[in-house]
This record gives sequence, structure tokens and C-alpha cells, in this order.
Amino acid sequence: MILPSYECVLYQHGGEETLFHLLLGCPFAQECWIHVQFFMEVIIIMCWSIWMARNDWIFKGIAPSVQDSLFRFKTIFTHVILRVKEDWKQQISSWLEQTL
Repeated sequence: MILPSYECVLYQHGGEETLFHLLLGCPFAQECWIHVQFFMEVIIIMCWSIWMARNDWIFKGIAPSVQDSLFRFKTIFTHVILRVKEDWKQQISSWLEQTL
């Protein structure tokens, strides 16, 4: 697929959509990252949520929303919690509720 432009679709004020920009440098991505602390699953799931917001805008015309991205993150992360050892479930669930 050839895109008409290489500008970031999540940030309407210019900026080339590099991988770094999309997932870390874009003001939209930065606002998403503010709401979470870091460990590997969190990073991967937030990257996926940002990527899906980008794709929803390009392919479905759905305007990006930080709240929608955070909701998607929380939904996916809830499934991760189901695979966690029983000893950790309560602590991780509490972290998720306090964070978002």
C-alpha cells in the first residue's frame, strides 16, 4: 500500500511517521505513555494500542483517542492477567486499576 504522505496521522501538526516518532516521540503516544509504568508486557501492549489507533485512523477513518487507546490497553492487559501465576494476580490487577 502506498500512502499519500509520510506524515504522522495521529499528530496533525506535521512530523514524519518514523517508528520512533509513532511509538515514543508523537505527542499522542507520549500522552498514552504518561498513564503507564514500565515492564515488558506494558511496553508491548501500549505499542500495540498506539499502532491500532494509527491503523483505525488510516483504514477505518476512526479519529485517534488517547482514552480509546488506554481502554484497548486495559482490555488486552486484562487477558494477560489471566495467564499470571495466582500469587501475582491481585498485585497486578491492583496496579492496573490504580494506573488507569
